[in-house]
Amino acid sequence: MKYFYKMPWYVEEAFVQRGIKIDRLLYCAKADLDEEGCYIDVHMTFDVEHLYILKGYEKIDEEKFEVCSYESLPMSEITNVSIYRYSTTAVLLMETKNEERPLVRFSLGMTDTFEKFKERLLKTKNHEAIDDTLLEGLHTHCPVCHTRYPNQERKVCPNCLDKQTTFKRLLKKYLDYKKEFVTVMLMITLSTVFNLIAPYFSTRLLYDEVLTDGGSWYGKITLIVILIALVKLIGVILSMVYGLILARITPKITRDIKVEIFSKLQTLPVSFFSSKQTGSLMTRVENDAMNIYWFFVDVLPYGIVSFVTIVGLLGIMLWISVEITLVMFGSVILITIILKEFRMKQRKLWRRRHRAVKGTQAVVSESLNGQRVVKAFAKEDEEIRRYDEKNKDFYHVSYQIGNRTAYMMPKVRFIARFSNVAVLAIGAFSIIFGSLTLGSLYILFSYTGMIESSVMFFANIGNRWANCMDAAARMFEIIDTVPTLTESENPVALDGIRDSVELKEVSFEYEVGRPIIKEISLKVKAGQMFGIVGKTGAGKSTIIHLISRLYDPTNGEILIDGINVKEIKNHDLRRHVGIVSQETYLFVGTIADNIRYANPDATMDQIIEAAKAAYAHEFIVKQPDAYDTIIGAGGVGLSGGERQRLSIARAILQKPSLLILDEATSAMDTQTERKIQEAIDELKEGRTIIAIAHRLSTLRDADQLAVIEDGKLLEQGTHEELIAKEGKYYDLYQLQAEAIKFMEEGSIGV
Repeated sequence: MKYFYKMPWYVEEAFVQRGIKIDRLLYCAKADLDEEGCYIDVHMTFDVEHLYILKGYEKIDEEKFEVCSYESLPMSEITNVSIYRYSTTAVLLMETKNEERPLVRFSLGMTDTFEKFKERLLKTKNHEAIDDTLLEGLHTHCPVCHTRYPNQERKVCPNCLDKQTTFKRLLKKYLDYKKEFVTVMLMITLSTVFNLIAPYFSTRLLYDEVLTDGGSWYGKITLIVILIALVKLIGVILSMVYGLILARITPKITRDIKVEIFSKLQTLPVSFFSSKQTGSLMTRVENDAMNIYWFFVDVLPYGIVSFVTIVGLLGIMLWISVEITLVMFGSVILITIILKEFRMKQRKLWRRRHRAVKGTQAVVSESLNGQRVVKAFAKEDEEIRRYDEKNKDFYHVSYQIGNRTAYMMPKVRFIARFSNVAVLAIGAFSIIFGSLTLGSLYILFSYTGMIESSVMFFANIGNRWANCMDAAARMFEIIDTVPTLTESENPVALDGIRDSVELKEVSFEYEVGRPIIKEISLKVKAGQMFGIVGKTGAGKSTIIHLISRLYDPTNGEILIDGINVKEIKNHDLRRHVGIVSQETYLFVGTIADNIRYANPDATMDQIIEAAKAAYAHEFIVKQPDAYDTIIGAGGVGLSGGERQRLSIARAILQKPSLLILDEATSAMDTQTERKIQEAIDELKEGRTIIAIAHRLSTLRDADQLAVIEDGKLLEQGTHEELIAKEGKYYDLYQLQAEAIKFMEEGSIGV
């Protein structure tokens, strides 16, 4: 079988139970929704005679598939298969001679997979040759388990991720502090050695040599007590030393990791963030870093202590009694086997728990950031319900983790207790027959307790180990992500825009098979004001994103002064292209700092000058602390028009060669908009401006206008030329003129 998705064995078993021969199946794919858009696992596969659809729910922790429905369709009845896309989902449709019916519904991100599945299904039906070399070259799926990579920018499969490799990479972070690492390892080893020899003085030496008549240390109680205290004191001091070193370097390691993750996030393209929830990324920066912190503080040092303890005790106990040692370590091996199986299943649950945590944090983040909308629509109860639903997922998986742990731990304790009883029995008989002394039996019991503590550490560390490794894997997933918008090896410096900005046969799609921009060619000459108009969703803002290289075009090229934007230094491109978007964002801080963000070296006079040019100075000085007034994230406390004026002031302070206005005056009243237009007219000198606006009246003085519809360039020319042509622009202009006239008549009537 050739896979787009590797079916788990228990899903294959469900097909076998329905008479399907697995070795005859050709391709399979997995969908995730039912007819109503609710989550369900849908497995589709086919052979040369039939198409099979199995719906149900995968219970990963129980490794079984709960079947809800099964369907087998003869290939001979299928005349065609197509995919219909909605806004967030898509449907695979089957056509027969008599009807057209939906087969499965799936999330839009799976469209590419089902396009290939559909193609191979039809070619198999029509007995056509199938070329899988392109499929293999795409590398969208893991070559081991054939599961689709969750992150196409980094080809890493979470199911096949080698935990040992993750551990080694994590350990390298520790090795960045070589002196401290060597010191800690030495202190841990010496501390463990002293902890191992301490029971010898307090048991065997005390009972056999000090308290027994004829012993070499008989009666020297004070000396042995001093020795016992000294050995334990040295062990405590050594533990304290490595504890202090860990307390110093672990926060440094955690800080470095958090900075490294955050720094990497700053290099990733906008497309990476558009597919992630804020709560998810916040979890990776903060929670995952703390999980790794506990790895260095708890898991690693105490894991080494426990390992050295077990190895050291093995040697000492074999020297004292082979029989008792074999019994003890036989139980250790049995416990290890149980724990290994436990950890493998527990890892999957921890991964599910992390997804549940991401879900709850995302709801909290969205709800808090959108409180005005929530309260405006009285949706408080709905938000509580959403959060409660996400917490139910968290509860269920946390319950499974706790339940499995509670079920496993008594078994481990029983084996440990049973081995103690066995040691007691063997030791008693050994003393009676003279092959073991009372002191030796006492030391064996002491070591038994130490072994039990070390084994129980590994038993209890399973959850934390799995949690730490999953956190580290997620961290490395970000660190290893290769930015898709990379700078050229020999980038060209840009000292301004002197000739033109040109789009040549540019096409772009956010998702495979859904083009947003379709072969657009246009040229903006330096010093021009170029307007772009069209309906919402026509692709206007996408053109802006491509020019500023927030995305790269799928086909075609974008040139500035004849140089492809891909070849220009990113810093120079960002410096010479300023954007004022309708979606303004302001940071927590003073108004002055938000304006200064574009130019950190700007003086206060320059900030005020930029604010006046954007007609923001008047409302700023009315604030409690004027330019030193603190505003919240996103500009909380300011109106939409005020936020946009600050955004324009920020762009003006940047002094770009190309100023892009994307509905920059959409949140302003008519009077303020006219003032902004006057400011923009003043900015035209020595600067190229590309403006997008719904209100065509604001663009009538533009040197050139382009009309975009459905991702295509329909018309281009001056306002007068396009009006004379009586095409799409004329229709839009007439429609808006009638709307304005209607509103004016209505206001006069009032």
